[in-house]
Order: sequence, then C-alpha cells, then structure tokens
Amino acid sequence: MYVSNNIIDDDIVRNALGALAERDSIYFVHDFTEAENFITTFLVGQQQSLDLIICHNKIFQEVALDFKNKLIVDTLRTYSNRDFNLHKIPIVVLIGAAENRRMFSRQGFSDVLTDLGTENIHKYITKFKNPIKIWRKGVLDELDNLGIKFNSGIIDYSYYFTRVRKFVNTHILSENFQQIPRRLDYYWLIQNQRQIEMAIDEFVTLLKRTHRLNKKREEKLYHKFFNRNKSFLLRDNYSRSWYEMELPLSATKSLEPDYSLKPNMNYETDLSILEVKLPNESFVKQRAFHPTLYSKLIDHLGQVNDYKDYLESDQYQEILKQKYGWVPEKIEYKLLIGRQDDKEEHRDILEKRMRHFGQTNIYLMTYDELRDYQVKFLERINLLEVR
Repeated sequence: MYVSNNIIDDDIVRNALGALAERDSIYFVHDFTEAENFITTFLVGQQQSLDLIICHNKIFQEVALDFKNKLIVDTLRTYSNRDFNLHKIPIVVLIGAAENRRMFSRQGFSDVLTDLGTENIHKYITKFKNPIKIWRKGVLDELDNLGIKFNSGIIDYSYYFTRVRKFVNTHILSENFQQIPRRLDYYWLIQNQRQIEMAIDEFVTLLKRTHRLNKKREEKLYHKFFNRNKSFLLRDNYSRSWYEMELPLSATKSLEPDYSLKPNMNYETDLSILEVKLPNESFVKQRAFHPTLYSKLIDHLGQVNDYKDYLESDQYQEILKQKYGWVPEKIEYKLLIGRQDDKEEHRDILEKRMRHFGQTNIYLMTYDELRDYQVKFLERINLLEVR
C-alpha cells in the first residue's frame, strides 16, 4: 500500500515499483484516514494480505507516526487469514530532507528514507525490499521455533500442544496461529524457483512447436499446461483461479470461460476473465483499403462479450454468488491470443477497429506478454528470496 497526497503520481509510482509488485497489486490511498479504512475493512475485516506499507510523513494535517501508532495500539488485531499480527506489519516512511532522520528511526518504522521525489522512487527498490525480506525471515524463524519445518504443514500436534506452546512466544505469527498451527499458503513460501524456470522453458518450447507446426484448434494443449503450472496465471497477482467455471443459461446450456481469476487486491478488479485462444492467430486482415479484424478474432470477442453480458446481468447474481462466493462488480476481460510482434505491427489499425466495434473493454494479451509476466514474477521471487 502506498500512501501519498498526490493522486497524479500514482502511475509513476506504479511503474517504478514494478520490480516489487504487479500493477494491480499496489493499492494507493491519498490520506491516512483512507489508509486506516482500508486496513480496517480489507486487511482486518476481510482478512486479506499485504506485504508492505510505504507512506509519506506529512499528508495534509496528519503525520505518519500517528497513523503507525493507531495500527500498533491493538496488539490482538490480525490479518491475512488470521495468520499474522497487524502491529508487526512492515512500514517505511518517506520524510523531507530537512526532517530529523535519527528521530524517526527511534519511532519503530521498518525504515526511514529521505523523500527524493516521485521521479526517483525507483532508486529505493532495494530499500523497500529489505523490510519485506526481514519480515518473511521472521515468519520462517517463528515457524522453525514452533517445530514447523520449511512450512511443510507436517506437525506433531501431540508434541506441539504438550511441549512447544508452553515455551515459545511468537511476535509476527498470531495467537490464532499458535492455537491452530497450520501450513501457510503464500506464494513466497511455496513457489519453487527452479519449477518456475522449468515452466517458462516448457512454455517457450510449446510456443515454438505451435509456430513450427502451425496447428489449429489446440487451445486444450495450453489449458493442460496452465492447469499443470497454476502459478503461470496466478503469479503473485491472483489468489485463486477457476477453470471452465460452468455458468448455466438454461437446463441444457451454459457458458464456460476458460479461466476466472480472483485478484489479491480487489479495489480495481473483483474478477478477471481470461479466454485462451492460440498464439498463431493473427489480429488484422491486411488489404489495400479498409484493413479490418480477422473474422475469427471478431468471433472470439463475441464469445467474451457473452461472458460479459452474463456476469454483469442482474438476472444471474444469485448464481454468481453460489459459484464464486460473491457477486463481482468490477470485472476485467482478457483474450489471450497471438504474438507481440504482430500486435505491435498492426497496433494503430487494431486499436482503431477495436474502438469502432466498441471492444475497448477487452484486453488483447499476447503470449509474449504472458511469458514476460512470468519472467518478472521469477525476478520478484529472486529479489525477495529469504531462504
């Protein structure tokens, strides 16, 4: 979460922090009251996850120290599936050049950095990563102290309840976790660097095969790959996925979007729909006059729009609540198709025709973009490695 009083800087900060988090995983608030409401509603109320809070020291008439003190005053508040104590969440404060850095260092912030301006925020990536790594290392140490090795989830409960709980106190892990010790299901604890590298290699090999053989109707080949390598779609941006969720239209007919993804942060998107087509499909039919979209692409867009009509209809809200567990209000639609070179070559025509057809709500994501997302995910895994 990034707390500042300047909304026009959000995109600059979002891009600058790309080494730490995907764009949709950074939550922006513009005063400390809004930040407190987010923490109360999202973190504590919904028991969601957050790695780091970055805040400017002075925002209007409020200061960061008062904000931090409100977070730590109640040491029993938890977040993230009641696994962690809120008062131990990492907080980095950005102060003015004239302010006393030494004084702030005694106030319990994870780090105190001089504000170099939004255009220089990228220079602090290493500084921002350190509190996250320290906190995660603390989680591993406390798990180890409790006798839970490498987050295996294998616990001798008879030994734990008779011996361990009498002698071990935890600071980051909550009392709830101590009462019911369990396996922690977080990507940074369960993702294996080598497995991600192997998945990227397999994905590239699959793309080369499709290019070489130019086969059609092989979407299921990619479905099988994504189902075997769930992190390829989830990364650190989504907490859950549903494959071919059945959305009934009648007793005999239903819609089945390939993948439904639940974002970690739901302030911009409640649900992301991803329909998978093939990397060897093209976007624009080239001709001397009036170049237009390929008819197959128009068919695919129509298919995604059928999902849109269903998901955004009042008629099916009860079904959506049963299927997903809530009724999504802010839905993102993506069509995975084609290659980046082809998209770039025809970008102007493609964007023009998408506007003409009223399809700008659907994002055309290429297979190269998806590969790059995964490479960046691996880079973030390496950057924040704690073992």
